[in-house]
Amino acid sequence: MLTIPAQTLTAAGVALLSAAGLPAEQAAVAADHLVEANLVGHDSHGVIRIPYYVEGLRNGELAPVGSQKVVRETPSTLVLDANRSFGIVLAYDAMREAVKRAQIYSFGAVAVHRSGHIGRLGAYPALAADQDCIGVILLNGGAQFMAPFGGTARRLPPNPIAISIPCGDASHLMLDITTSVAAGGKVDVQRARGLPLPEGWLIDAAGNPVTDPERFRGSDVAMLPLGGPLGHKGYGLAMMIDAIAGGLSWAGCSAEKPTRGGSGYLALAIKIDSFIDPDEYKREVKKLVDWVKSSPLMPGVTRIYVPGEVEDESRQRRLAEGVPVEEATWNAIGETAAKLGVTLPAI
Repeated sequence: MLTIPAQTLTAAGVALLSAAGLPAEQAAVAADHLVEANLVGHDSHGVIRIPYYVEGLRNGELAPVGSQKVVRETPSTLVLDANRSFGIVLAYDAMREAVKRAQIYSFGAVAVHRSGHIGRLGAYPALAADQDCIGVILLNGGAQFMAPFGGTARRLPPNPIAISIPCGDASHLMLDITTSVAAGGKVDVQRARGLPLPEGWLIDAAGNPVTDPERFRGSDVAMLPLGGPLGHKGYGLAMMIDAIAGGLSWAGCSAEKPTRGGSGYLALAIKIDSFIDPDEYKREVKKLVDWVKSSPLMPGVTRIYVPGEVEDESRQRRLAEGVPVEEATWNAIGETAAKLGVTLPAI
């Protein structure tokens, strides 16, 4: 395992994405996003993705933001055909547009289809929380590798949801979860580290547990819903997210052939001041946090975390100590750099 400063990873990301055809400003947004994912501990959505994005730009599956089309609009809502736009960059724009409309109409929502992969969902709702709104993003996205509760075949994507809420403290409450046991990228991380998967992530066609991450590449295994063998709640949430994000975005809900490819998302902002004074709201949320943290601890537990605190701690630690990166991941980035004729920063 290598340890690389965040600024070195960012510089590498900007250089590679720019060389692959992304305008410099968009490359900077994307690279910052990927490295931030590593900083907060979501390595599955960090620099490990750079070769994938570069390949998408080079083969035409991804394009710079700028060619997206409006397909339906009301004063408070917008539906976009992303037209293969680079997903991370467009998702920031979508959430900002949702906030802009919420500031006028109390609620703002932007739905997007035909977008590239949008990275770590938790990055986007914070844009709303920064503006005294509640931010939510729903995605019926990722490959269809999750089995329904009680089933063994791949039928659903991980269908993540992220929510950010302003709090009385400096940081926001932030939830960022998949409705599958884990994100597919976490299997890639385990593979890159040469580690087996925890039992309870994958099953084969007969329902037997699978721990070999290499088998995830095939179609004969599926991931369980959030909750594992008792994952009926994760499965139910996945279905509802699929219906909302897939249906409203025009992407199409999960099916053998989704209407417009699936992987649609909905960015939603709710203006707090339309309901209650924002400062009073934040005081109420802070009371909630303090109340939850006042619970006695289970044996072996040193503190109670609320959503977002683990990520904040990881960011502080990795900014100070550097970002752990698998040698396999850095080697793949190096191979990508060689194809593009880019010299990576020294580590």
